Amino acid sequence: MYVVWHRADLRLADHPALLEALSQGPVVGLVVLDPNNLRTTPRRRAWFLENVRALREAYRRRGGSLWVLEGYPWEKVPEAAKRLRAKGVYALRSYTPYGRHRDGRVREALPVPLYLLPAPHLIPPDLPRPYRVYTPFSRHFQGVEPPLPAPDSLPQGPEEGEVPQEVASIPLPEAGEEAAWKRLQHFLRAGLGEYHLRRDRLDGEGGSRLSPYFTLGVLSPRQAAWEALKRGGEGAKKWVSELLWRDFSYHLLYHFPHMRETPLDPRFAAFPWREDEELFQAWLLGKTGVPLVDAAMRELWATGFLSNRARMCVAQFAVKYLLLPWKRAEKAFKELLLDGDTPQNLQGWQWAGGLGVDAAPYFRVFNLVEQGKRHDPDGSWRRRFAPEYPSYEPQNPVVDLGEARRRYLALVAGQ
Repeated sequence: MYVVWHRADLRLADHPALLEALSQGPVVGLVVLDPNNLRTTPRRRAWFLENVRALREAYRRRGGSLWVLEGYPWEKVPEAAKRLRAKGVYALRSYTPYGRHRDGRVREALPVPLYLLPAPHLIPPDLPRPYRVYTPFSRHFQGVEPPLPAPDSLPQGPEEGEVPQEVASIPLPEAGEEAAWKRLQHFLRAGLGEYHLRRDRLDGEGGSRLSPYFTLGVLSPRQAAWEALKRGGEGAKKWVSELLWRDFSYHLLYHFPHMRETPLDPRFAAFPWREDEELFQAWLLGKTGVPLVDAAMRELWATGFLSNRARMCVAQFAVKYLLLPWKRAEKAFKELLLDGDTPQNLQGWQWAGGLGVDAAPYFRVFNLVEQGKRHDPDGSWRRRFAPEYPSYEPQNPVVDLGEARRRYLALVAGQ
């Protein structure tokens, strides 16, 4: 018997660890409900748990079983291995600081070997040379290997543990691998061809809306890129480049773990951030008087989703216009997202905030009025989430946008 330990890979297809374990003998799947990961918002816990439930059903449909245990992995993985008399534990390699720490502790506690296989990234995050700029990193992309199929059947085994219920308070997408695959196929048919033209829409309708599935590994990027590149075209090329940004985020955090707490650009280590609770709450709750920002933050509260363009705009407003402490804003923002992937959120905020990821680090400051007009030209998205605004012009904003932009540029220039 072997244990297949699922973490951010709640799927059966394109899962090298599962197939390798099956080549050695019977398997039982395992998910550990780690309190270090579940100490988050109800919406994020609910989304995770619904996908664990879907994974258990996928095991059952193939005749197999998935254990679900609550507790710290360095206690529960050895417990499962001992109770199952397992000869080994298989998992996909984690590249985040916590994942590497967790896996080290589990390896020390296990009475049997822990086999960590490479996760199917498009570019391995642990390239020997660290890159701080996307373009040279992306040149390591050598194409996509065919994704691995899911097993048709799984050996019978015992089942242990229950998947808790959690009330999300927002509508959740349909959970599970089959739902992710249907969503991918819909995007490939209806959206991929014009992705490069429509991807900046503030309403997010130009994108795939697959990010919540990618975050939990319900769908692998290799599956998505393989299917997109089979179809070809400018839309596919651009979408795959965005999937490469995901790997770049993991690469950055792998090589620069300090970016969880500090800017990549050391000039910002002593930046005079404004500890202003009233401004912070105005931004967080969408009450700034800036239509684009308010519509975006209200959509995030209501749905757990936000388009990439809107994410960049609200992050820039928090960091460059309001000078709010970037780390506090980044954390609060991530907790509202269903797809709150730590490496991607950190990379996105450090890029939008000019904190060391962007090749043009500080002087890129979006005009939030023009961004609204350009990427929501008929105003339908604005009217849906901030109907009190007749246009994208600010109304009694918490800061004067022109003055705030000049203040920010002067502060950075004086660093």
